[in-house]
Amino acid sequence: MSRICVTGGSGFFGIALVKKLIERGETVRVLDREPLDTSVLQAVCLPRQVEFVQADIREKEKIISALAGCDVVYHNAAVVPISRAGKDFWSINRDGTRNVLEGAKQGGARRVIHYSTSSSLYGIPKSLPVTEETPSSPIGDYGNSKHAAEEICREYRRNGLNVSIIRPRTIVGAGRLGIFQILFEWIRKGSSVYMIGPGSNRLQLIGLEDLVEVSLLLKDRGSNEDFNIGAEEYQTLRDDLEALIRHAGTSSHIRSIPPVLARPFLHLLDVVHCSPFVDLHYKTIDKDFYFDISKAKRLLGWQPKESNIDALVKAYDWYLQNAAIIDKSFGTTHRKAVRKKFLSILK
Repeated sequence: MSRICVTGGSGFFGIALVKKLIERGETVRVLDREPLDTSVLQAVCLPRQVEFVQADIREKEKIISALAGCDVVYHNAAVVPISRAGKDFWSINRDGTRNVLEGAKQGGARRVIHYSTSSSLYGIPKSLPVTEETPSSPIGDYGNSKHAAEEICREYRRNGLNVSIIRPRTIVGAGRLGIFQILFEWIRKGSSVYMIGPGSNRLQLIGLEDLVEVSLLLKDRGSNEDFNIGAEEYQTLRDDLEALIRHAGTSSHIRSIPPVLARPFLHLLDVVHCSPFVDLHYKTIDKDFYFDISKAKRLLGWQPKESNIDALVKAYDWYLQNAAIIDKSFGTTHRKAVRKKFLSILK
């Protein structure tokens, strides 16, 4: 029987992918440095019948051993911008990717699906929509480390390994916290929702379920191709947030802050590590950014079903239903609650 391996399988997206693979009858092995603890299993209803290997992708020999016999490898392990990981961006996102690809190659995998990034990779593009041919312009160590990881993927392609690359827009859905907790907390309490600029920019997201679906399609299609993945339906940032507030039924309203005032303040908080926001957020949040997703639709037969607001509503409703677990700040970065001191400073 073939086995599918998922690195970063204890993370926000990894859990959703593993759950769907198990529901489809696949044998799944999860590799993660974070354990699949009881609170996570309860929060996302993940079946317990999953093989788990606790490993750090920087441990080359351990990763090669763990990937032995895996038919398909989903490489989702990474550190994200808000972690402020410094050198770990390179040792995990770049060098760890090389270890995973080497393990997949030595283990006889027929296919690897590598998860890259979007706005961190492309920066502020000169033309829209962004396509797979749009030149890269990475932002910060995170963006540059993910760009380097893609270069390693192309190196292994040339050496005969089948590697598909997914560049997803910001993933939103049930279980997503991180900086979205700030938004959800403001709306839940009926507080003002602050944004940089007027919010007239179009900012595409990707629903969790749609990203899982395209990942399943890539298990058997899209050999050695790059795919930009995002929602098909999205409005302006202001329109989407106003729709979420209407869904929540609270007294929140949006307040715009001029970029010339907001950016220096957020930069200062970023420098002294008193904010969950990093330069990627406050430099790009008021800019248009959206993908042309026609390649994935054409080659994979993928059809996204979730609009921006669909994904936001699912994430917000999950947040309301799981407040007790959220307070315990379980899991990895995208599932972690923002520290309360950050929320106080921002307020």
